[in-house]
Amino acid sequence: MKICITAANCFIGLPLVKKASSLGWEVIAVVRVGNKQKDYISSIPNVKVIELNLEDYGELGSLVGPVDCSVLLTWNGTRGQTRLDEELQESNYEHNIKAVKSLVERGCKRIITAGSQAEYGIYNDVITEETECKPNTAYGKYKVKLFEDASKYCYEHGVSFKEPRFFSLYGPGDYENTLIMSNINRMLANEECNMTPCTQMWDYLYIDDAIEGIIRLCSKECPDGAYNFGSGDCRPLKEFVDEMKRILQSKSELKFGAVPYTPAGVVSIQPNIGRLKNTGWEPKVSFSQGIQNIVKALGK
Repeated sequence: MKICITAANCFIGLPLVKKASSLGWEVIAVVRVGNKQKDYISSIPNVKVIELNLEDYGELGSLVGPVDCSVLLTWNGTRGQTRLDEELQESNYEHNIKAVKSLVERGCKRIITAGSQAEYGIYNDVITEETECKPNTAYGKYKVKLFEDASKYCYEHGVSFKEPRFFSLYGPGDYENTLIMSNINRMLANEECNMTPCTQMWDYLYIDDAIEGIIRLCSKECPDGAYNFGSGDCRPLKEFVDEMKRILQSKSELKFGAVPYTPAGVVSIQPNIGRLKNTGWEPKVSFSQGIQNIVKALGK
């Protein structure tokens, strides 16, 4: 198995590179020019690193050559106000669709793109892959456009296309300002934790379980299209925060409602993960174990 992984240094990319390497796959890891983790990634067995910036992804196929599968993870402006930046998000789409076409033209057999719950927009009910996509951010809008156009292009050229739609991943190495990562540090220090009301429904999926799901989509024969990635442990967000405090034996005061919701609105996520489970995948890491793994990785 020969696989190309872009954004090979990111939260999803690096553990995916390591997993693919451990399976004995030949990995082409793509990072931005001058990335500081290049040498470390190069030291992983079976891995070759290519430096290429997103704006040059039209050359990706020529540099990579024929591969069994390509996983496209690079995307700018994934958090905060940048999700509303129309010009930035459109450029993400343009560079990634060029990547898809260049890889297909050079013989790639399967394309995997990184989808998001933002493609669906705001729903208060269970979300399946058949739920109508009504994105309320430019980020979600152009993720949908990439899914639709890449899916059509791959179908026309006889190439398999699949998109994991990530709802809420967490684990060691995650962005430091997420609710989990920022509040773990505060709880360990017994500091007060200021949060939104946290009344929305939520579903957290541990990064290792997500990687196992991606590996399955890369290597197994299963239907093309979108796959919701969640754990199936869906409950009010407040319950996850309370559980974190119990696990960490923290004395922090939890101030729910001290932080307003973002302009994007209150997002409640309740993914139906039946389609992914039909591939034989099952989540293995409980939320409690995931939090303990993060603390251990932090050395605290």
